[in-house]
Amino acid sequence: MQWDNTVDVLVVGSGNGGLTASLCCYEMGVKNVLVIEKGAKFGGTSSYSGGGIWIPCNHYAKEAGAQDSLEEATEYLKHTIPQDKVDPALVDTYLKVAPEMLKFLHDRTQVRYESLEHYPDYFNDQPGSKSGHRSLEPAPVMLDKLGAEKDNLMLGHPMMTIGGKITISQVEARVLAGQLKGWGKLIAKMMLDYITDFPWRLKSSFGRRLACGSAGVARLRLSMMDRDLPLWLNTKLVELVKEGDRVVGAIVEREGKRVSIRAERGVILAAGGFEKNQAMREKYLPKPTDAKWSAGVFTNTGDAIIAGQKVGAATKLMDSAWWVTTFCVPGEPIPYLAIMDKSFPGSCTVNQNGKRISNESQNYMSYMLEAFQKHTPEHPSSPAFMIFDANFRKKYFVGPLLNAKFRPDFMLPQRYYDEGFLAKADSIPELAKKMNIDVDGLVETVKKMNEYAKTGVDPELHRGDALYDRYYGDPENKPNPCLGPILQAPFYAIRMDLGDFGTNGGLEIDTNAQVKNEAGAAIPGLYAIGNTAAGILVTYPGPGSTLGPAMAFAYQAAKHIAAN
Repeated sequence: MQWDNTVDVLVVGSGNGGLTASLCCYEMGVKNVLVIEKGAKFGGTSSYSGGGIWIPCNHYAKEAGAQDSLEEATEYLKHTIPQDKVDPALVDTYLKVAPEMLKFLHDRTQVRYESLEHYPDYFNDQPGSKSGHRSLEPAPVMLDKLGAEKDNLMLGHPMMTIGGKITISQVEARVLAGQLKGWGKLIAKMMLDYITDFPWRLKSSFGRRLACGSAGVARLRLSMMDRDLPLWLNTKLVELVKEGDRVVGAIVEREGKRVSIRAERGVILAAGGFEKNQAMREKYLPKPTDAKWSAGVFTNTGDAIIAGQKVGAATKLMDSAWWVTTFCVPGEPIPYLAIMDKSFPGSCTVNQNGKRISNESQNYMSYMLEAFQKHTPEHPSSPAFMIFDANFRKKYFVGPLLNAKFRPDFMLPQRYYDEGFLAKADSIPELAKKMNIDVDGLVETVKKMNEYAKTGVDPELHRGDALYDRYYGDPENKPNPCLGPILQAPFYAIRMDLGDFGTNGGLEIDTNAQVKNEAGAAIPGLYAIGNTAAGILVTYPGPGSTLGPAMAFAYQAAKHIAAN
């Protein structure tokens, strides 16, 4: 075969996993690494995300004085990750190498994280869980450090900004969305910093400070630039090339032209999942399913998974995704994640029958799994509707509505109402009729929620009982930070869908991130990480359960390639 290019390692995908793989290969002595990206900008869903990574026993936590151990983390995952879904060897490998990977990057690159002291594990009732310091978020970084490459970065999700201009961190988002203590001073400082950044204001209306996922990606790309590592945009994987049993390269399409790339040491597939491929969703995922409900990037159509299958790769967990309720906003291409919104006191989320689906304040993955389990034609979980009143609207942020202080009702587009996304009424029965919700069912549910708000106890679904529930509650709301009355007209209903921020079924891998064939043997020269590979922390045990494994197994792939 005539090759147009030859590299040591070809990395397909430019999210956290792919960029980490390129850096680790380089630092381990495999210098000729090429990263390709299907889209016009790099970063993928990693840039859209909160950027968090869940890594027990990490060095940042130790420096902060947190107490943790490998034994406790192992015990926790033993009780939260079903062994029939995930090979325990993969989980053990992750717990061992993830802290090692993070320290490796910290010592050698511009990658920096900040430990989240108060963000708890999602199943805090299980043995070995911790109330904080296992999750980290990227340290903010200035956009102009990227130079001309800044125009190629996929910026973060609009929901993690102020006015679409000023990016905010996960910690800041929690304070602002719930208007917790000190929120006024925080937003005033951020606005002042934005306004007085005079040289940058002359160049761009977008804030110079990056936070969340785009900051994590920017730090990885800056570290690649320090090493002159190339990244090709607008380059789509077409197929993998095998010689005998070994994958030796790939055919790609770059700006409309076919290019053959030989990879002497290996191909690492890090191109995300198939969340934007409706045909694959219909084939594999539980119903109802719709690509429009997914907050993944539009380029994630399963190309790398399909290419792997064509060279004999086995797949696993193809019926699974990183589930989360989403707001599909009329006129906007990217759904908003509905995580904090439905946790605040003074709201509830119901189905078309007016009945609650699950504990609104529990972690988003568990909420969605229960929603799918309960979904029937008679009792559909989709669409869902978040119900709240005027008091809630004044105080708490709700998706694109923000709150009445920042975006009063008169500023909301009429299309929100016309397209059935939002309804407003002076009574609960009237609200139910506008959204085609069963009137008696909704009236009864709201009556119950008002009773629960008085007692502070939700005997039905136990909202507010768990530590994680209360993380996105309002500590000033008594007696339960997650339960408040729905009494003050006007009343509101906003539609939610059963969305996701990526699929987590994919190519089956071993502990070196090598892709397995149907017989269970490794395919030489082929590796998969991130959402291209079958998930590892599949029940989402803590915040950052996707990007942590993507980066850790990128490190594993690099070690295996360098050793060989």
